[in-house]
Amino acid sequence: MIKICNYHLFFVGALLASTSSVASSSSFDTLAARQEAKPFYHRDIQIGDTTLPFSPASVVIMIISIVMLLRNLLGGPKSSAVASHILVDDTEDAKAKLTAVKKEINDFTKFKGAAQRYSKCPSGKASGGSLGKFTPGMMVPAFDKVIFDKESKVGQVIGPIRTNFGYHLIWIEERDLVE
Repeated sequence: MIKICNYHLFFVGALLASTSSVASSSSFDTLAARQEAKPFYHRDIQIGDTTLPFSPASVVIMIISIVMLLRNLLGGPKSSAVASHILVDDTEDAKAKLTAVKKEINDFTKFKGAAQRYSKCPSGKASGGSLGKFTPGMMVPAFDKVIFDKESKVGQVIGPIRTNFGYHLIWIEERDLVE
């Protein structure tokens, strides 16, 4: 390993010596000599008399970064769900209350009615607990975990689930899971 390092040091030293003698013997200034000493992919891009302040390598990295960003933003398929919930405050009897409410609910119409009666969330009063369509990461982690779990069944009451907002009963109306 030491021989390889010495060889590389010798090669770099010889390269620098040759470029410095070229720079001093020609009309190029120090910057031009440094530019010529760099591999082509690290040199600034020159178009005619104009020198752009970036190299081909940095252009490739920028293009790859932009493509990855666009792919994530506009991106491929993502899981999504449409769900409703009933939210009650985190009190001593909240879990027991929701468990009793859960036993009364056997269809979505009854769930929406229960959301209007019991939910502390503004969505509960206005639209029967509807949260609309959302993707993973848009809700709090505990909520997302239940909604996008393969074991959670669509069209059934799930819960009570505890989050930092309180306890929830959840009804998944639609769900599209993408692996």
